[in-house]
Amino acid sequence: MRILGLDVTATPGPRKPLTLAVCDLAQEPGNAPDAPPVLTLHELRELHTLDDLDRLFGGQFDAGFAGGDVPSGTGWVLGIDAALAQPLELVEELDWPRDWAGYAALCGGMDRADFRDLLRGVSAARPAGQKYLYRACCRRAGAASPMNTVRPPVALMFHAVAPRLAAHAVHVPLLRPLPHVPGNARVALETYPGWLARQLMGRAPYKGGDATGRTARREARTQLLRNLAGLGEPAESTSAFGPTNPIGLSSLQPGPQLGPLSSPLSGPLSGHLPRLTIRWNADHAARMLDDPEADLLDALFCAVLAASSALRPEYGLPSPATPPHGVTAAQLDVEGWIAGLPLEE
Repeated sequence: MRILGLDVTATPGPRKPLTLAVCDLAQEPGNAPDAPPVLTLHELRELHTLDDLDRLFGGQFDAGFAGGDVPSGTGWVLGIDAALAQPLELVEELDWPRDWAGYAALCGGMDRADFRDLLRGVSAARPAGQKYLYRACCRRAGAASPMNTVRPPVALMFHAVAPRLAAHAVHVPLLRPLPHVPGNARVALETYPGWLARQLMGRAPYKGGDATGRTARREARTQLLRNLAGLGEPAESTSAFGPTNPIGLSSLQPGPQLGPLSSPLSGPLSGHLPRLTIRWNADHAARMLDDPEADLLDALFCAVLAASSALRPEYGLPSPATPPHGVTAAQLDVEGWIAGLPLEE
């Protein structure tokens, strides 16, 4: 199965591109039947224009994806680091269509400045301390409101992604499920790498900041990779990988040495996500560690959440027939849900 992870910026370009992690998910031949599936990162790709999103969602990049034994045309599961939907309360207040594809297309018909000003006007009219409306899943994940237009500009990322996604034949569970999902379907899930990072390492900052904090944040990214790979496993568990096929980064300066990276996902996530072995090579590790904004690492996190969701019935998402406590079926239909997020607190 092809697995993709997409880190989104609202205004991509050469200095700040969209970043795409291209992976495959497979059961490794020769492993025990109960061994976890293996998610292998093959490529970290940069996309420099929003038109590239149309090419991605339309399947035009599929034949060029690197690595794995995934035949061309077999589809993918894509985790996207962007709010794909808006709060039900906002949709009702603005009298938008209640179906996701309808209001996504309506928003896409506005230029960015008009969409931004519309949301700012709604916020300005609301009481102090209640300027933003939130989706149920945003509150559960500790994520910013999709009405937020700055720091982070979640609303502008929605405006860049959701209308384009809605225009293509992509299965979007909860929001726009296709009536018959073939085996070669393209599937898109909303993923939140910040939530996964907090499960792996708490709230230590791992991206951005000024020059004085760069070293500490690089060390935080090192620890995130270490925790993601489950480096507490015995060293002999990775002995099958020799120097001609290194997994991870064997020499890291400054900071602790990072050995071969290939172990089942475990620890605080073991109760929420299926067991999963995650692999990347030395070049990938170096690029993720050296990226101060952690866009490449976040793309991998999105792929990990997409892979974990793909291993669960109905992608591990709540059912409108039995919504989580405190969430309504109407909210799920309009707002969707963040993949990987536990259904109950």
